[in-house]
Amino acid sequence: MNYSVGKERLEKATQLPLLFFEESSSFDRLERSSNPGGKAEHFFHYMLWFLQGIAGIISIASLFWIISPWISVVLVAVVIPRAMFEAKYSNQWMDLIYNQTEEQRRISYIDRLLSGLKEQKEIRLFGLSSILIGRWKEQRAQFRKIQFNKKKSLELSMFPSILIYYFVEVAIVIILAFLVSAKAITVGVFISLFQAVERMQNAAQQVSSGYGEMITASIETRYVRSFLSEAGDVVETTPHSEFPQNIERGISLQDISFTYPGQSKPALQHINLHLKKGELVTLVGENGTGKSTLVKILLGLYKPTQGRILVDDIEYNHVSFKSMQQAVSACFQDFFNFEFTAAQSIAAGTGEWLEDISSQKESIRQAARIGGADEFISDLSRGYDTHIGHLFQGGQGLSGGQWQRIAISRTMIRNPQLLILDEPTAALDPKAEANIYAQYTAAFQGKAVLLVSHRLGSARLADRIVVMQDGCIVEEGSHQELLDQRGVYSGMWEVQSQWYK
Repeated sequence: MNYSVGKERLEKATQLPLLFFEESSSFDRLERSSNPGGKAEHFFHYMLWFLQGIAGIISIASLFWIISPWISVVLVAVVIPRAMFEAKYSNQWMDLIYNQTEEQRRISYIDRLLSGLKEQKEIRLFGLSSILIGRWKEQRAQFRKIQFNKKKSLELSMFPSILIYYFVEVAIVIILAFLVSAKAITVGVFISLFQAVERMQNAAQQVSSGYGEMITASIETRYVRSFLSEAGDVVETTPHSEFPQNIERGISLQDISFTYPGQSKPALQHINLHLKKGELVTLVGENGTGKSTLVKILLGLYKPTQGRILVDDIEYNHVSFKSMQQAVSACFQDFFNFEFTAAQSIAAGTGEWLEDISSQKESIRQAARIGGADEFISDLSRGYDTHIGHLFQGGQGLSGGQWQRIAISRTMIRNPQLLILDEPTAALDPKAEANIYAQYTAAFQGKAVLLVSHRLGSARLADRIVVMQDGCIVEEGSHQELLDQRGVYSGMWEVQSQWYK
């Protein structure tokens, strides 16, 4: 069961729209739904614990029924307030815990900053260790203080019900002692019933704590169910058309606008762009002009809030996401380091399981040659079978540029109809960048290629340059045509050309 529920949660998480991960509240929902199998197991464990306690109370109450039915009724009756207060305790405590989810994530974030490998350079360079530890300590203390005050308040609220229960126990013992003195029961019966009173206390505690834990587990599983049902807006729910295996008329963006949830200003406004087959288009513009947002829309990761996208006259909304995954490929500036073997890290671009890749060896090598990774991979201790990164024992570390070449190679293992390169060579020197772009141009003739770059020297390789500003396309043309216009591109070129003088 743990496996089944956990698998369903992970599947839902991977099917959610990318915009889900753009909101802080989404991470709260993910955190609350973590370990779903454990939460379900927790519930069933304490349900059995609760039922066992109920059975104990009934069996003990039946013993006292012989002496006095009223004693049995009173013993059972005083258990109810304890269970009710335990339920109230659990509800209020879980409300506090889940309301503190973001605070817990803030504390965990600082913990990761102080213990993560990638963060250590800047943490130590800027002397942030003591500052962050102090911040962690302060947030942790505040976090614990709120919990302590709440727990103290809840414990005090439960005190009257506990006091009533102990008062009843003492009263019953006194009654039993009176019955012994009146010779209504024997000393042996008194001892048995006295021990039964003690066992009733244990059973009552078992019922109240078990009921409280059941409430806690029920709330936890409710958050899991809420996430699984809320995650119904997945990438694809019904069959659609297939992405063309060989595009002819290209990809057309018609009056595309996009606004992020919770924001009033559009990130993209009335974008009209046609990517032709066999054409290399470079997208340029300052940071924050909407280039990366446009890339995500082209890849089908975001849906525009206005307008439509056509691939060979088929609307993107009608194209199955699975077929799109096979037909498009991209390399991002903020690529992820897959710390498998070098071959597996490149083969991840196929979207297939990575254990048996023997049949892909040649295609992996070919992709690595185009991406500029083959030379240094061949020099690794076990070549393409070398585990890369420091995460696992025996792994071999790579430089930033080498990781970037791996990421670029990963995009080359497919045969995409649309290839997007979003600042893919930021960690490479200009000569290596030029070599890789030359390899790209040769490898993807007849495909639609979009290059996003801040280096305008690379933009000159394009058939067409598109300039973005404030979420709009403001200029379009060849390098020389845009220089002659003396507009935005020309100004950017004049600034950057100074770097090379």
